[in-house]
Amino acid sequence: MGKVKGLFGLLVIFGGFYVAWNMIPPYFHNYQLQDDLDDIARRNSYLNNDDDSIKKQVMQKADEEDITLKDDQITVSRGRGGLAISVKYSKHIEMIVHPMDVDFSAASFNKRI
Repeated sequence: MGKVKGLFGLLVIFGGFYVAWNMIPPYFHNYQLQDDLDDIARRNSYLNNDDDSIKKQVMQKADEEDITLKDDQITVSRGRGGLAISVKYSKHIEMIVHPMDVDFSAASFNKRI
């Protein structure tokens, strides 16, 4: 009985490592994209770049993070207060037992001084 408990414990530990191995990178890439959006919003708040060039910058940074974005997943809005950028996308995570799609969103707003 002690060997069964030990094998079950190892199975649970390896299962936890497997789930973490597959789940942590998409969340890390989303965090990196959030940081990149903050930087893009900060830089473009004082420039007269059009929305399409800002979207291209966001798509380029997303490609660096292995995130595939389409043009309609990126929202750029300007107001008197500053520049807002938001991104919504879904990432497919392949698991042995249960493959899943996880929805992510990242947004940044930079106020002008």
